[in-house]
Amino acid sequence: MTPTSAEIKKQEIIDQLAWNDSVNANEINVTVQGNTVILEGTVPSFAAKKAAEEDTYLIAGVSLVENRLEVEHPPETILPNDPEIESNLEAKLLWNSQLNAANIKVRSENGLITLTGEVDSYWEKRLAENIAGSATGVISVNNELKVKPRKATMDIDIENDIKSAYIRSALVDEKAIQVSVNDGHVHLSGIVPFYAMKKEILDIANNTSGVVDVVDEVTIG
Repeated sequence: MTPTSAEIKKQEIIDQLAWNDSVNANEINVTVQGNTVILEGTVPSFAAKKAAEEDTYLIAGVSLVENRLEVEHPPETILPNDPEIESNLEAKLLWNSQLNAANIKVRSENGLITLTGEVDSYWEKRLAENIAGSATGVISVNNELKVKPRKATMDIDIENDIKSAYIRSALVDEKAIQVSVNDGHVHLSGIVPFYAMKKEILDIANNTSGVVDVVDEVTIG
């Protein structure tokens, strides 16, 4: 019996997750509903949860991933308590040479991390979240950091910088993306054919000087 397109897509996702040794996909269940994929089950870390989602988006025909995975640390793992998680994470943030973490505060409640305070740029906000997500004992990250750039940048300059970077990128079809900026808040919309292009679009906006926030309404279709 010839497999359906949904069955082929599901198997490709399963194979992709199994290939990525950092995911540990033994307890992941995959459901395909058209171009939407639902991930359920457990993974050993928050970093593995995020990696599973990214891997799924890499499969052709996947437009949306509903990540319902739960973090369940292996029983042999010695987990730090909340004060230790906070102390360890504050040290990791401070020692990262790319990040000015002097004004970042960390709170952990049973491994649920909340980041508050201020950073100088939007990419630093995203970096702090990634660092927090990779720490031992972390189950989820709530990123409430505020971005306060050191120097003011006009919205039109931010918009032009983003659009120019899209033109330079070999991955991005700049004609497919609409960009608007209001008080440093970037709004992106449009339809792109695959996830790698969307990721490049977001990365460029995230790394542009003067950006305070990025609203992502770019869809894959």
